[in-house]
Amino acid sequence: MQCIHLHTAPFRFQLNTDHPQLATKLASMYPADVLRPASERDFIDFHIDFRRRWSGFSRPYHFRLGNEHFRMADAHDSLACVEWGLNWCIATFQTHYLCIHAGVLEKNGITLIMPAPPGSGKSTLCALLMHHGWRLLSDEHCLIDPHSGDIVPCVRPISLKNKSIDVLQARLGAAAGITALVHNTFKGTIGYMQPTARSWQQATQSAKATYVVLPKYEATPSALHVAAIAQAPLFMQLAANSFNYAAMGERGFQVMQQLVASVVGFEFRYHDADEAIAFMDTLP
Repeated sequence: MQCIHLHTAPFRFQLNTDHPQLATKLASMYPADVLRPASERDFIDFHIDFRRRWSGFSRPYHFRLGNEHFRMADAHDSLACVEWGLNWCIATFQTHYLCIHAGVLEKNGITLIMPAPPGSGKSTLCALLMHHGWRLLSDEHCLIDPHSGDIVPCVRPISLKNKSIDVLQARLGAAAGITALVHNTFKGTIGYMQPTARSWQQATQSAKATYVVLPKYEATPSALHVAAIAQAPLFMQLAANSFNYAAMGERGFQVMQQLVASVVGFEFRYHDADEAIAFMDTLP
Protein backbone atom coordinates (compact mmCIF):
# COMPACT_ATOMS: atom_id res chain seq x y z
CA MET A 1 0.00 0.00 0.00
CA GLN A 2 1.34 3.42 -1.02
CA CYS A 3 0.50 6.76 0.53
CA ILE A 4 0.57 9.63 -2.00
CA HIS A 5 0.15 13.27 -0.99
CA LEU A 6 -0.96 16.08 -3.30
CA HIS A 7 -0.52 19.62 -1.99
CA THR A 8 -2.71 21.46 -4.50
CA ALA A 9 -3.45 24.69 -2.64
CA PRO A 10 -5.79 25.36 -0.99
CA PHE A 11 -6.38 21.64 -0.41
CA ARG A 12 -4.25 18.67 0.58
CA PHE A 13 -5.13 15.16 -0.54
CA GLN A 14 -3.87 11.85 0.79
CA LEU A 15 -4.34 8.82 -1.47
CA ASN A 16 -3.89 5.36 -0.05
CA THR A 17 -3.54 3.01 -3.00
CA ASP A 18 -2.32 -0.38 -4.11
CA HIS A 19 -2.24 0.68 -7.78
CA PRO A 20 1.38 -0.03 -8.87
CA GLN A 21 1.65 2.78 -11.48
CA LEU A 22 -0.47 5.55 -9.96
CA ALA A 23 2.41 7.42 -8.32
CA THR A 24 4.39 7.39 -11.59
CA LYS A 25 1.38 8.62 -13.58
CA LEU A 26 0.75 11.47 -11.15
CA ALA A 27 4.45 12.40 -11.25
CA SER A 28 4.11 12.98 -15.01
CA MET A 29 1.49 15.65 -14.29
CA TYR A 30 2.46 17.34 -11.04
CA PRO A 31 5.74 18.95 -9.92
CA ALA A 32 7.71 17.42 -7.08
CA ASP A 33 6.71 20.05 -4.52
CA VAL A 34 3.03 19.25 -5.12
CA LEU A 35 3.70 15.52 -4.57
CA ARG A 36 6.02 16.00 -1.59
CA PRO A 37 5.39 13.88 1.53
CA ALA A 38 3.23 15.48 4.19
CA SER A 39 4.74 16.64 7.45
CA GLU A 40 3.20 16.09 10.87
CA ARG A 41 1.98 19.70 10.81
CA ASP A 42 0.15 19.37 7.49
CA PHE A 43 -3.62 19.18 7.76
CA ILE A 44 -5.08 16.70 5.26
CA ASP A 45 -8.41 17.85 3.82
CA PHE A 46 -9.31 14.63 2.00
CA HIS A 47 -8.27 11.08 2.94
CA ILE A 48 -8.90 8.99 -0.18
CA ASP A 49 -8.87 5.25 -0.60
CA PHE A 50 -8.14 4.05 -4.16
CA ARG A 51 -7.50 0.33 -4.30
CA ARG A 52 -8.65 -2.98 -5.66
CA ARG A 53 -11.89 -4.35 -4.26
CA TRP A 54 -13.81 -7.37 -5.41
CA SER A 55 -17.06 -6.15 -6.90
CA GLY A 56 -18.11 -8.76 -9.43
CA PHE A 57 -17.33 -6.31 -12.26
CA SER A 58 -14.32 -5.78 -14.49
CA ARG A 59 -13.44 -2.42 -12.90
CA PRO A 60 -11.57 -3.39 -9.75
CA TYR A 61 -10.26 -0.02 -8.50
CA HIS A 62 -12.64 1.92 -6.28
CA PHE A 63 -12.35 5.63 -5.43
CA ARG A 64 -13.71 6.22 -1.94
CA LEU A 65 -13.70 9.11 0.50
CA GLY A 66 -14.50 7.72 3.92
CA ASN A 67 -17.79 5.89 3.50
CA GLU A 68 -18.63 7.77 0.29
CA HIS A 69 -18.08 5.85 -2.95
CA PHE A 70 -17.36 7.82 -6.14
CA ARG A 71 -16.49 5.53 -9.02
CA MET A 72 -14.85 2.28 -10.11
CA ALA A 73 -12.07 2.12 -12.68
CA ASP A 74 -9.95 -0.29 -14.69
CA ALA A 75 -6.18 -0.11 -14.35
CA HIS A 76 -5.84 1.71 -17.71
CA ASP A 77 -8.16 4.61 -16.81
CA SER A 78 -7.18 4.93 -13.16
CA LEU A 79 -5.52 8.33 -13.68
CA ALA A 80 -8.70 9.83 -15.16
CA CYS A 81 -10.75 8.32 -12.34
CA VAL A 82 -8.47 9.86 -9.72
CA GLU A 83 -8.56 13.29 -11.37
CA TRP A 84 -12.36 13.19 -11.62
CA GLY A 85 -12.44 11.98 -8.03
CA LEU A 86 -10.37 14.95 -6.82
CA ASN A 87 -12.84 17.25 -8.59
CA TRP A 88 -15.71 15.42 -6.89
CA CYS A 89 -14.11 15.86 -3.47
CA ILE A 90 -13.78 19.62 -3.93
CA ALA A 91 -17.18 20.11 -5.54
CA THR A 92 -19.11 17.97 -3.06
CA PHE A 93 -17.49 18.23 0.35
CA GLN A 94 -15.53 21.47 0.84
CA THR A 95 -17.45 24.28 2.54
CA HIS A 96 -14.81 27.02 2.88
CA TYR A 97 -15.48 28.64 -0.51
CA LEU A 98 -18.34 29.28 -2.89
CA CYS A 99 -17.46 26.86 -5.68
CA ILE A 100 -18.46 27.54 -9.30
CA HIS A 101 -17.75 25.12 -12.13
CA ALA A 102 -15.60 27.40 -14.28
CA GLY A 103 -12.16 28.00 -15.70
CA VAL A 104 -10.30 30.97 -14.23
CA LEU A 105 -7.35 32.90 -15.67
CA GLU A 106 -5.56 36.15 -14.80
CA LYS A 107 -3.29 38.56 -16.67
CA ASN A 108 -2.14 42.03 -15.59
CA GLY A 109 -4.85 42.19 -12.94
CA ILE A 110 -7.64 41.18 -15.37
CA THR A 111 -9.42 37.99 -14.32
CA LEU A 112 -11.67 35.81 -16.49
CA ILE A 113 -14.21 33.48 -14.91
CA MET A 114 -15.49 31.13 -17.63
CA PRO A 115 -18.42 28.90 -16.66
CA ALA A 116 -19.63 26.75 -19.52
CA PRO A 117 -21.31 23.39 -20.15
CA PRO A 118 -19.40 20.43 -21.64
CA GLY A 119 -18.74 20.84 -25.36
CA SER A 120 -18.52 24.63 -25.26
CA GLY A 121 -14.73 24.68 -25.72
CA LYS A 122 -14.08 26.23 -22.31
CA SER A 123 -11.02 24.08 -21.51
CA THR A 124 -9.56 24.58 -24.99
CA LEU A 125 -9.87 28.36 -24.64
CA CYS A 126 -8.34 28.15 -21.15
CA ALA A 127 -5.39 26.24 -22.58
CA LEU A 128 -4.88 28.69 -25.45
CA LEU A 129 -4.99 31.73 -23.17
CA MET A 130 -2.64 30.08 -20.67
CA HIS A 131 -0.09 29.63 -23.46
CA HIS A 132 -0.44 33.29 -24.39
CA GLY A 133 0.58 34.78 -21.07
CA TRP A 134 -2.48 34.23 -18.90
CA ARG A 135 -2.03 32.61 -15.49
CA LEU A 136 -4.20 29.58 -14.84
CA LEU A 137 -6.01 29.62 -11.51
CA SER A 138 -8.18 26.62 -12.33
CA ASP A 139 -9.80 24.78 -15.21
CA GLU A 140 -12.57 23.35 -13.01
CA HIS A 141 -13.25 25.28 -9.81
CA CYS A 142 -13.70 29.00 -9.32
CA LEU A 143 -13.34 29.28 -5.53
CA ILE A 144 -14.65 32.52 -4.02
CA ASP A 145 -13.47 33.42 -0.52
CA PRO A 146 -16.64 34.51 1.34
CA HIS A 147 -14.70 36.97 3.51
CA SER A 148 -12.67 38.87 0.89
CA GLY A 149 -14.58 38.07 -2.29
CA ASP A 150 -11.26 37.09 -3.91
CA ILE A 151 -10.77 34.12 -6.22
CA VAL A 152 -8.58 31.48 -4.58
CA PRO A 153 -6.47 29.45 -7.06
CA CYS A 154 -6.80 25.68 -7.28
CA VAL A 155 -4.12 24.91 -9.88
CA ARG A 156 -4.14 21.46 -11.46
CA PRO A 157 -3.59 20.17 -15.02
CA ILE A 158 -6.17 21.16 -17.64
CA SER A 159 -8.40 18.26 -18.64
CA LEU A 160 -8.90 18.02 -22.41
CA LYS A 161 -11.05 15.66 -24.45
CA ASN A 162 -10.87 14.11 -27.92
CA LYS A 163 -10.56 16.73 -30.71
CA SER A 164 -9.30 19.41 -28.31
CA ILE A 165 -6.15 17.36 -27.76
CA ASP A 166 -5.42 17.20 -31.51
CA VAL A 167 -6.16 20.90 -32.00
CA LEU A 168 -3.82 22.00 -29.22
CA GLN A 169 -1.03 19.59 -30.16
CA ALA A 170 -1.19 20.78 -33.78
CA ARG A 171 -1.15 24.42 -32.73
CA LEU A 172 1.39 24.31 -29.88
CA GLY A 173 3.47 21.22 -30.66
CA ALA A 174 5.67 20.01 -27.81
CA ALA A 175 4.96 23.26 -25.94
CA ALA A 176 1.42 22.01 -25.34
CA GLY A 177 2.76 19.99 -22.43
CA ILE A 178 0.12 17.28 -22.68
CA THR A 179 1.99 14.69 -20.63
CA ALA A 180 -0.72 12.13 -20.00
CA LEU A 181 -3.24 10.53 -22.35
CA VAL A 182 -5.95 8.16 -21.17
CA HIS A 183 -7.78 6.27 -23.93
CA ASN A 184 -11.12 4.49 -23.95
CA THR A 185 -12.75 6.24 -20.99
CA PHE A 186 -16.51 6.78 -21.01
CA LYS A 187 -15.72 10.34 -22.20
CA GLY A 188 -13.38 9.12 -24.94
CA THR A 189 -9.70 10.08 -24.89
CA ILE A 190 -8.64 12.36 -22.05
CA GLY A 191 -5.41 14.36 -22.03
CA TYR A 192 -3.91 16.48 -19.25
CA MET A 193 -2.05 19.70 -20.03
CA GLN A 194 0.60 20.95 -17.63
CA PRO A 195 -0.01 24.40 -16.14
CA THR A 196 2.69 26.92 -17.05
CA ALA A 197 5.55 27.62 -14.65
CA ARG A 198 3.98 30.95 -13.69
CA SER A 199 0.68 29.23 -12.90
CA TRP A 200 2.41 26.82 -10.51
CA GLN A 201 4.61 29.52 -8.98
CA GLN A 202 1.62 31.75 -8.18
CA ALA A 203 -0.65 28.91 -7.07
CA THR A 204 -1.31 30.59 -3.71
CA GLN A 205 -1.81 34.13 -5.10
CA SER A 206 -5.49 35.12 -5.11
CA ALA A 207 -7.09 37.46 -7.66
CA LYS A 208 -9.90 39.99 -7.83
CA ALA A 209 -12.86 39.08 -10.04
CA THR A 210 -13.29 41.38 -13.04
CA TYR A 211 -15.06 39.53 -15.90
CA VAL A 212 -17.41 36.57 -16.28
CA VAL A 213 -17.26 35.16 -19.82
CA LEU A 214 -19.68 32.56 -21.21
CA PRO A 215 -17.61 31.10 -24.07
CA LYS A 216 -18.84 29.05 -27.00
CA TYR A 217 -16.70 27.77 -29.88
CA GLU A 218 -18.45 27.90 -33.27
CA ALA A 219 -17.31 25.11 -35.59
CA THR A 220 -18.45 26.94 -38.72
CA PRO A 221 -16.65 30.17 -39.71
CA SER A 222 -18.38 33.14 -38.12
CA ALA A 223 -17.65 36.61 -36.83
CA LEU A 224 -16.72 37.17 -33.21
CA HIS A 225 -19.85 37.70 -31.14
CA VAL A 226 -19.79 39.59 -27.83
CA ALA A 227 -22.99 40.45 -25.96
CA ALA A 228 -23.34 41.94 -22.50
CA ILE A 229 -25.22 40.02 -19.82
CA ALA A 230 -27.29 41.91 -17.25
CA GLN A 231 -26.77 41.19 -13.57
CA ALA A 232 -29.97 39.18 -12.99
CA PRO A 233 -29.37 36.56 -15.75
CA LEU A 234 -25.66 36.51 -14.89
CA PHE A 235 -26.54 35.68 -11.28
CA MET A 236 -28.73 32.81 -12.46
CA GLN A 237 -26.03 31.49 -14.81
CA LEU A 238 -23.44 31.44 -12.03
CA ALA A 239 -25.84 29.93 -9.51
CA ALA A 240 -26.73 27.18 -11.99
CA ASN A 241 -23.03 26.41 -12.41
CA SER A 242 -22.25 26.46 -8.69
CA PHE A 243 -21.70 23.21 -6.81
CA ASN A 244 -22.53 24.49 -3.32
CA TYR A 245 -24.51 27.72 -3.74
CA ALA A 246 -27.69 26.15 -2.31
CA ALA A 247 -25.81 24.33 0.46
CA MET A 248 -24.32 27.63 1.68
CA GLY A 249 -27.80 29.09 2.09
CA GLU A 250 -28.05 32.81 2.78
CA ARG A 251 -24.25 33.13 2.86
CA GLY A 252 -24.04 31.66 -0.63
CA PHE A 253 -26.61 34.16 -1.88
CA GLN A 254 -24.67 37.07 -0.36
CA VAL A 255 -21.34 35.96 -1.82
CA MET A 256 -22.87 35.40 -5.27
CA GLN A 257 -24.59 38.76 -5.12
CA GLN A 258 -21.30 40.50 -4.26
CA LEU A 259 -19.50 38.65 -7.04
CA VAL A 260 -22.06 39.62 -9.69
CA ALA A 261 -21.97 43.25 -8.57
CA SER A 262 -18.17 43.35 -8.97
CA VAL A 263 -17.83 41.93 -12.51
CA VAL A 264 -18.78 42.61 -16.12
CA GLY A 265 -20.47 39.65 -17.78
CA PHE A 266 -20.72 38.83 -21.46
CA GLU A 267 -21.46 36.02 -23.91
CA PHE A 268 -18.52 35.20 -26.16
CA ARG A 269 -18.86 33.15 -29.34
CA TYR A 270 -15.85 32.68 -31.58
CA HIS A 271 -14.46 30.60 -34.42
CA ASP A 272 -10.94 31.98 -34.88
CA ALA A 273 -8.68 31.28 -31.89
CA ASP A 274 -6.25 34.10 -32.66
CA GLU A 275 -9.13 36.57 -32.80
CA ALA A 276 -10.43 35.26 -29.46
CA ILE A 277 -7.02 35.60 -27.79
CA ALA A 278 -6.51 39.10 -29.19
CA PHE A 279 -9.89 40.20 -27.89
CA MET A 280 -9.18 38.94 -24.36
CA ASP A 281 -5.82 40.69 -24.38
CA THR A 282 -7.52 44.04 -25.05
CA LEU A 283 -9.96 43.88 -22.12
CA PRO A 284 -9.54 46.99 -19.94
